[in-house]
Amino acid sequence: MEHPVRVDVTAQDTVRVVLTGSVILVRHDEVLLLVDRAMKTEPCTRMSVDLSNVTSLDSSGVALLLLLRRRALRAGATFHLHGTRHDVRQHLQMAGLTMLLGLTAPATDAAVPAHGGADGRVTAEVEVLDQPFGLDDIRIVRHRLSRYGVSSGMSEMDQYKLLLAATEVMANSVRHGGGRGHIRVTSRGDHLILEISDHGPGIPRRYLEDRPRPRPGRIGLAGLWLVRRICDRVDIDTGAGGTIVRLTVAAPR
Repeated sequence: MEHPVRVDVTAQDTVRVVLTGSVILVRHDEVLLLVDRAMKTEPCTRMSVDLSNVTSLDSSGVALLLLLRRRALRAGATFHLHGTRHDVRQHLQMAGLTMLLGLTAPATDAAVPAHGGADGRVTAEVEVLDQPFGLDDIRIVRHRLSRYGVSSGMSEMDQYKLLLAATEVMANSVRHGGGRGHIRVTSRGDHLILEISDHGPGIPRRYLEDRPRPRPGRIGLAGLWLVRRICDRVDIDTGAGGTIVRLTVAAPR
């Protein structure tokens, strides 16, 4: 996680968990240990998770929210999220978790894009980014993509989706593809093409099909599903020698 978590116990018998910044690549055990210690300090009847300063989540961040909810309910406490930004709330809505987490669905000004194809026009290719990455480099790649999104006039929600898709696939490369990968991003007309590769053992066949949305509250399996929902197109070439994931993302000006 890019920024630390703060956990404390308030006078109202509430365990308060404050998350900040980009909640990505979370080490769940470390956060849950802090929460367990706080809950043992004094009996609590309520867990409050403050997302006011959270700018983005990946699937591990969403899983953390589900694990915190599970901890609260098992202890007989109520669970509350507050301070969610519009784009974070829309992310949770796309994952089908607004009702489970006690949130109201955000008003949306555009539907999640459906899978699309090229219209046959020839467009120039402009290189945006080309670099290897490991765990410690994901933050740098996200920053460079964010700067490109701002400079090219992408909306905040489109920037959020771009960073989310890139982060999910890069995180999979780090966790399951040998710890390192390579990302190349090019601009073609009003689309970005992200090609993310690694030299891991490949993705099992059962994960390659377009699966139904994971059951709300289930931890895991949501990352690639969500990537397919927010990208115009997802192509995967995988085998024993490694994996190449090619994402086509709308980048309207």
